[in-house]
Amino acid sequence: MQTRNRIVGLLYKEKSVTRQEIASRLGLSMPTVLANVTELIASGMVYESGLNESTGGRKAKPLSLSQDVHYVVGLDITRHHLRFVLEDIGKGVVRGEGADLDFQNDPDYFREMAHKLDDFIAASRVAHRKIEGVGISIPGIVNPLASEVSRSHILGITHVPLSWFSRNIAYPVCFANDAKNAALAEIPPQEGNVVYLSLNETVGGAFCQKQGLYNGDDWQSGEFGHMVIYPGGKRCYCGKSGCADPYLSSHALGENLEEFFKALADGDEQAKARFDAYTDALAILVSNLRMAFDCRILLGGDVGGYLSPYLQMIQRKAGTLNLFDPDGSYIETGHLKRESSAIGAAKRMAQLYLEQW
Repeated sequence: MQTRNRIVGLLYKEKSVTRQEIASRLGLSMPTVLANVTELIASGMVYESGLNESTGGRKAKPLSLSQDVHYVVGLDITRHHLRFVLEDIGKGVVRGEGADLDFQNDPDYFREMAHKLDDFIAASRVAHRKIEGVGISIPGIVNPLASEVSRSHILGITHVPLSWFSRNIAYPVCFANDAKNAALAEIPPQEGNVVYLSLNETVGGAFCQKQGLYNGDDWQSGEFGHMVIYPGGKRCYCGKSGCADPYLSSHALGENLEEFFKALADGDEQAKARFDAYTDALAILVSNLRMAFDCRILLGGDVGGYLSPYLQMIQRKAGTLNLFDPDGSYIETGHLKRESSAIGAAKRMAQLYLEQW
């Protein structure tokens, strides 16, 4: 069973792989690969997806996970909204949708959340039996060992059992912090060491290694927003002064990011001044993260999705603070915006489901 887990996991990551490539990538003998692949094809989990170009001799037959058979849903909870994505495990994300719902820590909210989830699945026209689970993304410290949301400033809760979120959901459920899910969506598996910096209503992130996300002893890793970058500076919601969060949250640029970046592109002087201060603070935080982790840094979240046109400027600013990396080329931008946490939640659920094979 463990060998089949590894094979379907590889197919999920790579989408199309030959038997020979499976043997090479996983260090398995061909007889072992052939026996397990035969079982997976018979189960309907895997199919032969076509023929590769041949360099002579028989053409290799690529294998893929079957499509329209197994689905997972990603659900991202924010203060005022829900975001859903539907992923076909054999194909990828096939549908997304948002819904307005103000968070309240009461039974009515959790019932309504589950109701909107059911509406989303019904509108997707996917049979309930094909839904293998729901990944839920929460903006806060999610501790699966304690089965609770230890703290969420955005939602205004502490020590809330995870069971409250899932009690009305008729599918297997998994949970994770929103930034860690976003990192899972943005960073390809086996990418190496990468720091993901989430720039949303609050600032967080994740440290990604080849073997997976680093969670920390108390599941609090990646709270980069509470690194002090301006001692004695602006007051942070955590009670300290000078944290990165009040300088780098989306609110530091305004309530409407689309309008802000349009004004910036149009040459608005106030927008330029605000963005200059924002990127000054960003350069400090990014330079500190580079010194601590010595790896690539990916700028993500709602703000990160708008930063690509300004990447060289950000790299130059960070370069002036780091004698080891004066060009700042270790800084990159993500390509996902608001959907990243929901997509990552779906991927997390898919991986957990595939581990059962």
